[in-house]
Amino acid sequence: MTNDYDPFAKNFSQTRHYGWPEFEHLFPYLKRGQRVLDLGCGNGRLRQFISNKIISEGGYYGLDLSNELLKIARNKYPHDHFFHGNFSEKLPFGAENFEIITAIASFHHILNASEQNRFLQEAHRVLKKNGIIFITTWKLPNKWFWPNILRGNWKNWLIPFGVEKFPRIYRRISPSEMKKKMKKNGFKVIVCDYFDGKNLITIAKKLK
Repeated sequence: MTNDYDPFAKNFSQTRHYGWPEFEHLFPYLKRGQRVLDLGCGNGRLRQFISNKIISEGGYYGLDLSNELLKIARNKYPHDHFFHGNFSEKLPFGAENFEIITAIASFHHILNASEQNRFLQEAHRVLKKNGIIFITTWKLPNKWFWPNILRGNWKNWLIPFGVEKFPRIYRRISPSEMKKKMKKNGFKVIVCDYFDGKNLITIAKKLK
């Protein structure tokens, strides 16, 4: 997985100051005193929608590959913890450290099956027993179907971002494929379906 956000980090961050309706599916799982690990945290956008009365300052941990987005996050939330790293590799945290893991629009940047499995294995390792993982992945626009088929790639789609048309690649995944991956890596699936016919939401629990 490569970092392709630094060149347009400020522009991207400006599009990430609002909440998504999908967040409402996460909030019921947040309990006072928990620790949250946000994989692919970007500018820390999720943090502004989590009350400090529930997840206290210092209880939110973010990891991202973009140094520029992390600078923004650290400036906005100086009491929380932000780490630079690739979430498709070994995570810099000990086992059973977090009650909640989130991956908001980040899992689809992992471009092969073996790295997807490694991500889920590491998430399982650092989650506490009965911990929750919350993943959203984009349902890629149909208008990009044929351009990507013609470039010879069924799974990894090239979709430009913004006015500058920065190239970004996303990996397609279906609900049935996601369910299989979650079960294979030790999770019990609670929800795995498209929200409002758009983004795929996956909520699962670590069994043991």
